[in-house]
Amino acid sequence: MRKFALGCALVAQLLYPVHAAARTKDFALQGYALPAGKEVTVVLMRPDVDVGELQAGGMPEPNAEWTEAARTNIHAALKAELEGREINFVEMETQLAGYTQRRQDAILAQCTEQEKAELAAKAEAEAAVEAEAMMEDAVDEAVQLTAEELAAREEARLAAEAQAKAAAEAELEREIRVCATERAGDVIDPDKLVADYDALHGAVVDAIIAHKYNYGGGKLPTQKETFEYTLGPGTAALGEVADANYGLFVMTNDQFASGGRKAMQVAGALGCLIGACMIVSGGTHVAYVSLVELETGNIVWFNVQRGSEGDVREVDGAQKMVATILTGMPTKPGQRAAASSGAPN
Repeated sequence: MRKFALGCALVAQLLYPVHAAARTKDFALQGYALPAGKEVTVVLMRPDVDVGELQAGGMPEPNAEWTEAARTNIHAALKAELEGREINFVEMETQLAGYTQRRQDAILAQCTEQEKAELAAKAEAEAAVEAEAMMEDAVDEAVQLTAEELAAREEARLAAEAQAKAAAEAELEREIRVCATERAGDVIDPDKLVADYDALHGAVVDAIIAHKYNYGGGKLPTQKETFEYTLGPGTAALGEVADANYGLFVMTNDQFASGGRKAMQVAGALGCLIGACMIVSGGTHVAYVSLVELETGNIVWFNVQRGSEGDVREVDGAQKMVATILTGMPTKPGQRAAASSGAPN
């Protein structure tokens, strides 16, 4: 999916020369506003970052060291930007760490409460029947038993009660274990869940770029005047993992021109002097960001940035990219997304 998005970006670069300043174009779900009646908490998904070097022949070569540096810088810049806007947010990486244990603890607590209630009701019913029977026996036997026999009878009754209590506690523990085992499937694999939705987001971004930005797919008649894209209601599980109601997905591709590529650009430009121009594109820089309502999976705001205002491998470059691409994102309860802020790329 990333290859498709990068391919679209490359096509765009060839069709439209890269400008010094980055350009953005955002869309929002028609009429959508952040809910005014409840708290908005955004979970910052792990940025999907790819940085490489554009070879002389035009093929990108991934660079793990550059990618890791850029991911670290972009993540830090996103956190700083959200903090600066006073947005209530959490990080998915942090939330993942304790989710499984928190979920298991919650299920155990629910099972304990449920089984206690069921066993208490059962014991109460049995005690009522037994008490009625004992009263009838007592009336019949009280006149016939000696004091010693009555004392022995009471001692036996207390011993039976203690034995019944121990049996009940053992049964409770057993039923709790059975309940927790039966509900083991309720504990989802959060890492797989996040990975699945990162991949799905990439696929939906491909569709948006192809059909809304008209790169490689043509605009869809049904989406000409609207913006309706979704990851599906299954994103509610992400909200459960993160304890948030919105997700912020970020995906970037940066390909820096190699020395050989730059030499080809110079040669192509010099060809113009003799009437044989050859346009050779330089590095590619493109970023996508989606704000997703986790209850429904709807993408309520989306932006794409093409071009570069700085090197994302550097702290300053990542900060500029993040500040630019998040400019139009609604952040406060009741706030609507601003109108589209840029011209089509």
